[in-house]
Amino acid sequence: MKLRTLLKRLAVVAGVILLALIGWVAYWTHIPNKPSNILDFRPSTFQAKTDARFFYSIGNELKNADHLNLSAPTLLRGSIRNALVSPDGTAIAVVADRLLTVVGRDGTLIRQVARVDSIYREPKPIGQKFYRDEDFQWTRDSKSLFLIKDEYYESRGSQLFSGKGELWSYDVQTASMHLVLSPFPAYSYFFGQGSGIYFSVPTKAGDLQLRYFDGKDVRDVGSPDGAKTIVGGLPGGVGESPFFSFSSIDYQDAVLPAKGVVFANDQTVRLLRLVIENKPYLTFTEGEGLKGPYYCPEMFGSAFLPGDRYFLLNARYCGNYNGQLLIDTETARYERVPSDTRIYPILNTDSDVRYRITSGGIVAK
Repeated sequence: MKLRTLLKRLAVVAGVILLALIGWVAYWTHIPNKPSNILDFRPSTFQAKTDARFFYSIGNELKNADHLNLSAPTLLRGSIRNALVSPDGTAIAVVADRLLTVVGRDGTLIRQVARVDSIYREPKPIGQKFYRDEDFQWTRDSKSLFLIKDEYYESRGSQLFSGKGELWSYDVQTASMHLVLSPFPAYSYFFGQGSGIYFSVPTKAGDLQLRYFDGKDVRDVGSPDGAKTIVGGLPGGVGESPFFSFSSIDYQDAVLPAKGVVFANDQTVRLLRLVIENKPYLTFTEGEGLKGPYYCPEMFGSAFLPGDRYFLLNARYCGNYNGQLLIDTETARYERVPSDTRIYPILNTDSDVRYRITSGGIVAK
């Protein structure tokens, strides 16, 4: 009797699950699903050479040329997660397949810096030391790369401000690593004159405090005022000229809008237009997905080639095209480029980027 009862219960449960599954499939399959398309899609072909060489990747192949050339020599192969071009444009620091590597644009300089890992890794291998796979910085002279060494420990959330953190420098020419500052409970930092380094640490009240390391001692700079701009100058000396390389997020959120790149949403006709310096280029129809209305182009992954004439647009999720488009802003023509193409621009405080200094570090604006 007990076995019979058990079998009956299992049959009932199985039936309920099956009915629920059928209902779920019916529900989702009847939701309207309309792709977002490029309106009047008419790509062409043209030669898009720039005055300067630049780093780019196509799929898992890193390259350098004066145009998006699929046949250019491959400098590195791997799943690229993060990258930062040196200020002089001759090298790039790349995180691919958990390895931080410095690659020269001619393929003559390849330095494996360190194995790296993420502070967001779960589960954490408690007690294991590692170099972070982000928050590395080039010095202004392009001779050294700074990175953060850390150790996994039990924490609430990520260990962004790690008490076990250390700041290290890597000399590209000699391939040698040197400890700069320990402890280093920060992730945001920038360089001053000489050996001066500014970095932001959390206070007990939950604010951020900017600090200055002159090579020997550490002292506070200003007060922990959150997002307010620090006034009164920096303590590095007369004519202090801070240096910092910005991330791809900074490029997307601050640099592209400063260059006049916007998506103009015309809700009356349900169209989205790509506008650059007040000139419209491409128009996109509204799509309907599981989460509601959407448009397919993305600012993330979009970038100008050197000289700002050619603009690479990320249009990977359009119904009538899945990939990137290269737009000639002078002629308004556009062409298909190899799928999964990414541009790595030089982006720092010396490259005409507007910024301000707060207790949280340097912020692009």
